[in-house]
Amino acid sequence: MSQKKTKILFIKYHEAADQQPLSKKAAEKLGIFPSLALAQLAAWCRHHGYQVGLIDLHAENLYPKDAGSRVRDFAPDIVALTAKTLGWPATIEIAQMVKAEYPRALVVVGGPQLSIYPKESMTWDCFDMAVVGDGEETMLDICDHVESGSELDKIPGTVIRTKDGEIVQNPSRPVPKDIDRYPMPAWDLLPMNSYNCLTLLKPFATMVTTRGCPWHCGYCSQVYSEKLRFRDPILVVDEMEFLEKTYGVREIVMFDETFTIGKKRMRKLSEEILRRNLKVRFNIRARVDTVDRETLTLLKRAGLRSIHMGVEAGTDRVLKIMNKQITREQTEKAFRIAREVGIETRGYFMVGYYDATPADVEEMIRFSSSIGLDWASYSVATALPATDLYRIAQERGYVDGDFWRRYTINGGGPIPQLETETFTAERLRQYRTKAYMNFYLRPDLIRRKLSKSEGREELMEMLGGVTVLSEILKSSIMKAVPSVGIGKWGTV
Repeated sequence: MSQKKTKILFIKYHEAADQQPLSKKAAEKLGIFPSLALAQLAAWCRHHGYQVGLIDLHAENLYPKDAGSRVRDFAPDIVALTAKTLGWPATIEIAQMVKAEYPRALVVVGGPQLSIYPKESMTWDCFDMAVVGDGEETMLDICDHVESGSELDKIPGTVIRTKDGEIVQNPSRPVPKDIDRYPMPAWDLLPMNSYNCLTLLKPFATMVTTRGCPWHCGYCSQVYSEKLRFRDPILVVDEMEFLEKTYGVREIVMFDETFTIGKKRMRKLSEEILRRNLKVRFNIRARVDTVDRETLTLLKRAGLRSIHMGVEAGTDRVLKIMNKQITREQTEKAFRIAREVGIETRGYFMVGYYDATPADVEEMIRFSSSIGLDWASYSVATALPATDLYRIAQERGYVDGDFWRRYTINGGGPIPQLETETFTAERLRQYRTKAYMNFYLRPDLIRRKLSKSEGREELMEMLGGVTVLSEILKSSIMKAVPSVGIGKWGTV
C-alpha cells in the first residue's frame, strides 16, 4: 500500500492535571503505563497507509509546553488525543498547546470523557472534532476525509463544530463486533523503557483481550459497551510472543475489565502459551465469581503471576447496595483458591459508599486483612460521571447538581468527596489511612513477605509505596484526586 500524505500525531496526556510532572523519585515508582488506545489507533491508521507519530508526555514526565517543538517538527495534519474525565484539564492544556504551536492541525479528541459529555466537551474551541465510542473506524473515516479534502461535518460517531459555531453530534456508529481485524498496538512508537510500576517485572507491557463489560456496578463509569467482544486467543498469544521476543518483556498487565470470562477461552489461551514455551509472566483483573481452581491452576502453569479482584465492601448488605453481584463467601473462596494455587493476590476496597455505616467500614477493614491478601488498595468513594452512585449523589444532594458537566465546561475544578449524612470528607480520609495502616503494618504480613524467596524485593516494593504516597501528599494531588492510593498498578 502506498503511503498517504496525511500525517497523524497521537499525544498522551498525564493522568491528572496536578500529576505533571512528579519528582524523578516518585515517577520511577508510580505506575506509568502505555496508552493502548492511542497505540491501537496509530497502528490502525498506519495499516491503511497513513503516516503516524506518538508522543507520551506521561512516560517522559514532561509538561505539554515541552512538546511544542516536536509537534512543529512532525507537522501533523491531525493531532489525536484521548481523555478520561479526571484528566480533562490536562487534555485541554495539550490541545491549547497544539493550537498555539501548530494551528493548522485538526485537533481530534476521544475517550471515555467524550462518550459522557460530548457536546459539553466541544465547547472548548481548542478541539475541532470529537470521537464518541470505539475509535478505530471513526478515526480512519476522519483520516480518509482529510486525505481527500472532503467536508468533515457528517461523519458518523463524531461531534463537530460548524462554521457558524454550532456544536452538532452526528449519528452514532455501530459497535464493531470483530475486534480481531485490528492490528496489535504500534509498540515501536512507544518509549518502552520509560514505563514504570512499583511491583511489576521490567520491562513490562499492557494488553487487552476483550472489550465491553456486562455488569453494572454502581460506582463504575464503564460506558463504551455492555456487549462483550473477545480477541482470538491465538492472536493474543501472538502479541505476547512478539512482546517477549522483540522487547524482552518480562510481564504483561492484562487490563481487561474481567479477564477470566469463558473457561474454554482460558484453556485455549493457556495451552497455546505452554505450547510456545513462552516465559513472559502476566497478571490479570477478574471478578471473584468468575474464577475456579481448574482455571487458575491452568493459568498459573501458563505464567499467571498475580490476580487483582475488586471486593469493595466487607458486608453483603453494602455489596448489594453497590450492585456488585458478589458475596463475601465468594470473595473468601476465590482468594483462598488463588493463594493455594500459588498466585499473588490483590484486593480493592472502597471507603464511604452511600448508606454504609461506620460499622460497615470497620468490617471492611477487618475483612480485608483476614482473607490472606498479598496487597490491598483502598479508595474513598468518588461519584464518577455516568454511574448509579453519581445519580444517587445528585438526588440526595451529596453533590451540587451536575458537577461533572460544570467540570467539563469549566475545564476542571476541585473534585468533591462523597460526604453523606454519616461521613465527612475528613472522616473518610481517616478511615482510609486506618485501612492502609491496619493492613500493611501487620506483623504477620511483613513476616510472610520477608519469608518469600524474593523477600528483599517485597520489602523494597512496600518501602517504595511509602515514598510515592509521601510525594503525592507533598504535591497536594490528594486534593485533586481524593481517591488516590498506592496500587499494584500505581494510583487507584
